Amino acid sequence: MTNLTPEDPEGTGASADAQPGNEPAAGSDPEARAQGSESGDSPEPGQDGQDLDEDRRQYPEQRGEVHGAPATPVIVRPSSRQGYQTVTINPDRAKDASQQAKREARRKRRRRRNIALVSAFGVFVLLVVGLSLGVRGLLPSPAAKDYPGPGGEEVVFTVNQGEGALAIGTRLEDQDIVASREAFIEAVNQSRSENSIQPGDYPLRSQMKASDAAAILQREGVGQVHYVAINRGMRLNEAFEAISTSTGIPVEDLEAAAEDPTDFGLPETAPSLEGYLAPGEYRFDIEAEPAEILTLLTEPTFATLEADGVTDEAEQLRTLTIASILEAEALPKDYATVAGIIENRLHPDNPETDGRLQIDATVIYGLGQRQLQFTQEEKEDASNEYNTYAHRGLPPGPIGAPSTEAIDAASSPEDNEFYYWVTTNIETGETKFARDYATHRTYQQEYRDYCAENKEICG
Repeated sequence: MTNLTPEDPEGTGASADAQPGNEPAAGSDPEARAQGSESGDSPEPGQDGQDLDEDRRQYPEQRGEVHGAPATPVIVRPSSRQGYQTVTINPDRAKDASQQAKREARRKRRRRRNIALVSAFGVFVLLVVGLSLGVRGLLPSPAAKDYPGPGGEEVVFTVNQGEGALAIGTRLEDQDIVASREAFIEAVNQSRSENSIQPGDYPLRSQMKASDAAAILQREGVGQVHYVAINRGMRLNEAFEAISTSTGIPVEDLEAAAEDPTDFGLPETAPSLEGYLAPGEYRFDIEAEPAEILTLLTEPTFATLEADGVTDEAEQLRTLTIASILEAEALPKDYATVAGIIENRLHPDNPETDGRLQIDATVIYGLGQRQLQFTQEEKEDASNEYNTYAHRGLPPGPIGAPSTEAIDAASSPEDNEFYYWVTTNIETGETKFARDYATHRTYQQEYRDYCAENKEICG
């Protein structure tokens, strides 16, 4: 920066650089320059040897406090000359700060006003909802859809463990037992019964009145029941499992109750209750004992036998044994014909089987299995009392639960001269009968050819 001297008070003195042959300029004392250099104040002349404009500028008068106190804000801008900055007063800065504070205050007021409006609206909505619910409670509700009753076909409805009235009502509506879930729930709520709905099977009807359904499920005058289904051809051990599953009675207790078949009217020669439990759907009181249940299951069988004129105990056992074979080996439309074939084979002097039935279903029953495949050794095993290849005549007893149709056919077999039968088309149920084994083998080959072309059917 150019040094100002007394000789050149305006800063317009001579050049700082002396040319060779010229006298030194005034104020350019070598000692003074050395002292300035030692003190760190190096002169910095302008490029043209003239004082810079910045050396002649007028600085504004400073107002306000300086150190740590508010003062008039200034603006600092870069100068067009390298190494310099321009400082000017910003007269609008204080005004901007004041306006910003005002704007912030206005925003806070708007926020408080919005919160108040939202709160007021929420209270208004709650009041409207409460008022509408109150008025709705005073007005009579529309009647829920309901059937007039008494209902149509009987159905068995199962209440599952843990189900409440809402879930039960929904399923009742889905199964078209009641017209609407709402009608059922209303009936339960209006019921004076102290009984809660318990898990179990209940006899209801399709399209019944909701109050009637609620009364049954709440056991108002109607006891809760267990439901058991005995299928055609079901074996005794399978029936015991079904009864136990429905009632919770252990299989061992059922076996103990059935240990002596004579207690249920069977002859002493009957090995068990096998064949005497009639297929069908049963409902009995939840408190029923095993012996009572078994009695209920055998009564229809005795009724069918008596209706067919079979009243002798030994003859009843024989009829049920043949009927159980028909159930396992023939189609219902062929029951009577096959019953006649069985009678033909039982003749000890018949020329084809020599008094042997030679029926696979009896063999696998004695083996305790369901699959028809068995080995040649098992086919010749005489220790299997139900092996009708090794033993002449009927097996010791029935091999499953025969249907009413099978009992009727066994009671009145068709008189024919056939000894063999085989179903040659499973889809149509076509069955062919033969008087001799050679013809029967021809029909067997037809069956094999059919299965070769229809593996998905024969398995």
